[in-house]
Amino acid sequence: MADIREYTEALLSSTNVDLNALAETTLFTCPAGKSCVITKVIVKNASGACATASISFGWDTGDADDVIADGVRALTGATNYEVINAASDAVRGAAAGTFKIDVNTAEGGALTADILVFGILY
Repeated sequence: MADIREYTEALLSSTNVDLNALAETTLFTCPAGKSCVITKVIVKNASGACATASISFGWDTGDADDVIADGVRALTGATNYEVINAASDAVRGAAAGTFKIDVNTAEGGALTADILVFGILY
């Protein structure tokens, strides 16, 4: 059966992440026999205002910043969202690779947000 996510941009995953924990969290694992291009990430449904959390995204371990560089994400409330496009010259994912978010600077208080990952499998 064909995967609807192949050759067209699609939602690959939705994960609630603690933005007050200095940690990497796996958001998506590239399926066997496939490659993956991440096109964008959407941060939404924050449990409160986000002002200091600095996050990055990527396939590499340790920094997770080879798709979207580290940056502060400012959301003023739960109904706000941010669309973060993949960087120019971003790295593609390979079979069994894990796409992660890395919280590099914690928010400084309890805060979670939903992270939506969009991309193309081929």
